[in-house]
Amino acid sequence: MKRSLELALLGKGRVSPNPLVGAIIVKGNKIIGEGYHCKAGEDHAEIIALKNCRESPRRATIYVNLEPCCHYGKTPPCVDAIIKAGINKVVIAVRDPNPVVNGNGIKIMKENKIEIEEGILEKEAKELNKIFFKYIVSKTPYIILKAALTLDGKIATRSFDSKWVSCDESREMVHKLRADVDAVLVGKNTIMKDNPQLTSRLKERKSPLRLVLGSKQGIPSHFHIFNNDAETIFLGEKVNLKQKLQELGEQEITSILVEGGSEVFTQFITKKLVDEFYFFITPKILGDEQAISFIHNQNTERIKEALELTFTEVISIGTDIVVRGRYKHDLE
Repeated sequence: MKRSLELALLGKGRVSPNPLVGAIIVKGNKIIGEGYHCKAGEDHAEIIALKNCRESPRRATIYVNLEPCCHYGKTPPCVDAIIKAGINKVVIAVRDPNPVVNGNGIKIMKENKIEIEEGILEKEAKELNKIFFKYIVSKTPYIILKAALTLDGKIATRSFDSKWVSCDESREMVHKLRADVDAVLVGKNTIMKDNPQLTSRLKERKSPLRLVLGSKQGIPSHFHIFNNDAETIFLGEKVNLKQKLQELGEQEITSILVEGGSEVFTQFITKKLVDEFYFFITPKILGDEQAISFIHNQNTERIKEALELTFTEVISIGTDIVVRGRYKHDLE
């Protein structure tokens, strides 16, 4: 199962809106075939593993990190192929929460005398497909908020200079984050102050869709946001964020990286729209009350009124520290 998770990761950034899936076929304690879902619309992992078998898969066991599908989408049901191939055991990490699957694939296979084992590395499998799991149930994108902060919680100087708050290694990690999501989102003020490219510089990976909270009016035509490196959509002024995210979900945008600035961060956080936080904390102190804060206008008088997060991972990268977190109530 660990190998199936490793294989599934190879499809990262390429399979949206589908899940990341890897499959291993074992016969006589020997791997006879394996595969992973490479791209949305193409064969699923189980089909590729079956096609890659070096010998007959009859009476073999298939290990897969997500329940095989039992419905027609852009490809035929994997359950049908597994039954036809004569597989006699299927080991599954986690059930597919898609309402048209969610246990139905398992039910069909059991009815066809296939032995089922569930729950192997279930926690790891859920983490791997956290974006798909949220999207397929809620039809809204998984929201990651990324902010580069000084030790005193500033994202830019009073003159809006923010290049560069974080170190080179942190910025390289941000390019990887961008490559893993369907879209990045910033406010119009960030466009006007920083003229960001908002692309992934990884040659083998695509750049995400660029979303701007605001109108294009007044933005100089030579700014990066108008180049052909990635598509750009302007969402408009004073939009209902929750409704807008629902609309984006309907367009099969399953994940968004929110990159700033302060006004946008404040809106997403106070409306509880963030699923996961990435804080890139740099060993710098501005010590200026007029420098731009990460979040503002909260008027918090007591510590118990503070918005609480739970740190899920803390790593050192270059000269910075990267802290991942979620709302505390989401993990309780």
